[in-house]
Amino acid sequence: MPAEQLRRVNLAYLGFDGRTHRGDLVVAQDLVADVVDVFAELYRQRYPIARMQTVDRYPGAVDEASMRDNNTSAFNCRPLPSGRWSLHALGRAVDVNPLLNPYVSGRDLQPATAGAYLDRSRREPGMLHAGDASVDAFVTRGWRWGGDWRLPKDYQHFEKR
Repeated sequence: MPAEQLRRVNLAYLGFDGRTHRGDLVVAQDLVADVVDVFAELYRQRYPIARMQTVDRYPGAVDEASMRDNNTSAFNCRPLPSGRWSLHALGRAVDVNPLLNPYVSGRDLQPATAGAYLDRSRREPGMLHAGDASVDAFVTRGWRWGGDWRLPKDYQHFEKR
């Protein structure tokens, strides 16, 4: 995606400490209003977010480091295993609390430190589950949730094509 079609959005979010914080997401220009609305709704719901910063804040912009840090992020210039660009590289996907909401496909777990959160019967603040108001904040606006996928399961991931 050309950089001129991406926008940095500064958002308020509720931290796990119960306090208001501000963070940045980079998303496609046409999704800015959606992202602002979704995160305003999550804030109203008091859905906690561990942190929210762009992945370039991590050494080498390493996705695994960002996920291990439970960092909510959007734009990330990374390819899919097929070689095509991911929707993150197009600014059309957001990962929310990725440590608590891991990606799992067979033995592939991302982040690798998220094993305790494979038990989706756990109901802890910041975890995402089908039917949660936090998931619905995205889905009712036309976003797809990776937790609804058969394989892989990507509990952190929301996308809008």
